[in-house]
Amino acid sequence: MSLLGLLENGLFALGQVLRFPVMTLLWICVLSVCFMAGACFMEFLARRKERVGFNIKIWLLTNSSILRASAEELGKIPQQLQKLVATIKQQHGQQQLEHGGIEHLILESEESLKHSLDSSRMLVKVAPSLGLLGTLIPMGVSLASMAAGNLDAMAAQMVVAFTTTIIGLACGTGAYIVNLVRNGWVNEVIREQRFIAERILIEITQ
Repeated sequence: MSLLGLLENGLFALGQVLRFPVMTLLWICVLSVCFMAGACFMEFLARRKERVGFNIKIWLLTNSSILRASAEELGKIPQQLQKLVATIKQQHGQQQLEHGGIEHLILESEESLKHSLDSSRMLVKVAPSLGLLGTLIPMGVSLASMAAGNLDAMAAQMVVAFTTTIIGLACGTGAYIVNLVRNGWVNEVIREQRFIAERILIEITQ
């Protein structure tokens, strides 16, 4: 056998070795999308409960001082904003907000919120790629079976090939929808945090 034939056969064998991890990763994608969808739904219920009738502009108008707001008043804002105000109060009491301390806190919070979207963003790209790999690998076996005249084996491999494509695209689509919804929520929280931070900065400077 020629060197080219050895290289081609080696690549074909390597492609078949990748078949098991690709199928395993596709199942992980399916489970991940289901988990993300469930978590997104639970977050939707929590947000709807704590944001009924809430408007950040109205809340700020009714509270002249955020740093001196009572626990009852702070309980009217979403939990993520409560945590931010509590952190700012703590660091303000420790004199750690000078020289851009509030800006640093806001940037840290924004990075943390955006980091929570990394898994869904990754799945949007990874799942279709795995679906394509899961399609092309069985196609090689299918063509080899067709060349050998084994039509039953060829048909079975074609079914696997098309199924992996469907699963990969479905997982990518589901992850994209979850990421789109949660990205809107994250942007809303970021806007509110910046608004509150500006008001607190005005309080401190005055």
